[in-house]
Amino acid sequence: MPHQPLSPPVRIPEIPVFTAFEDKEDFWLVPGYERNLPHWRLIGATYFVTFRLADSLPSEVILRWKQDESQWLFQHDIDIHWQRSEPERFQQAVSSLDPVARADFQREMAQQFFLELDQCHGCCALRQQEAQTVVADSLRFFHGRRLWVGDFVIMPNHVHVVAQPFAGVQLEEWLYSVKRFTATRLMQVENLHTQLVKRAGHVWQPESFDRVIRDLAELLRTRDYIARNPRHLHAGEFHLHRAEWMDALL
Repeated sequence: MPHQPLSPPVRIPEIPVFTAFEDKEDFWLVPGYERNLPHWRLIGATYFVTFRLADSLPSEVILRWKQDESQWLFQHDIDIHWQRSEPERFQQAVSSLDPVARADFQREMAQQFFLELDQCHGCCALRQQEAQTVVADSLRFFHGRRLWVGDFVIMPNHVHVVAQPFAGVQLEEWLYSVKRFTATRLMQVENLHTQLVKRAGHVWQPESFDRVIRDLAELLRTRDYIARNPRHLHAGEFHLHRAEWMDALL
């Protein structure tokens, strides 16, 4: 994706306001293998976003997920090869699946994804406090100007963050700007350049996980998950940020 100016916000809200979307389909999106569903993009939505270092998941794990997905689709009379050879047929077949069954499968895959990330595979460059500072500063840079940035945690090989883009601001653009800036800065951090390039040739995995937070109960669970995520790590191996503006929403 070439560098381009970020889309300007339609307006800058005075304070954050949480909007619930209980009536929307409850689909999860899991990176690590080819997707078959688009991201949900809803004006006023609050998102739970995860992005990760390029070497954070072993190839054998991703292969196993692809096999699990292929087997699950086969059990529902869908050939995963249609995704490339007959994309329209594939999309129609996936869309016709029982929504509950599809959501359950994707939720299960999401749980596997998060559990695997917490195994701390790869070079875990974000253990270094200088690297954590680079990422934290970048996440906060557009806070109050293009989006509200909520709680986040910088783990050794991935980042979880709650974000509420202003109307007119594209979540993908903001994520791309964060990744692009931090990748450049991280490659300048002593001892990280060789690790990052040797492992994967680039810093961040292009795809990210994101999910619309549907209601206040889920927002509370998401904040709790972020806060508890580094509980197995030692002090200094992670960076946890709690956003005060989110307290007023609950």
